[in-house]
Amino acid sequence: MTMSDANIAIIRNYFKDKPVLKAYLFGSYARGDAGVGSDIDILVELDYSEGIGLKYIQMQLELPSLLNKEVDLVSELAVSRHVRPFIEKEKKLIYERSA
Repeated sequence: MTMSDANIAIIRNYFKDKPVLKAYLFGSYARGDAGVGSDIDILVELDYSEGIGLKYIQMQLELPSLLNKEVDLVSELAVSRHVRPFIEKEKKLIYERSA
């Protein structure tokens, strides 16, 4: 299963007023092998010039409600060097802030 265009549109619209520069889908939805119980893995590049504070936690809490799925929201700075190559190999850009 792949992510629906409707859910990608929800994510793009949601990130417009958040401190997110780029967002990537990775994991089972990026590979196209997600099942009914799969969560949605999203890697975000955050804009630290805006001050993140509680905004990151707020995004972690709000996205599952918007998408009706568990969401694993991961900051690119939190990815270990051991896991990074696997994410880099499969990630798909789903949002990029306009300049």
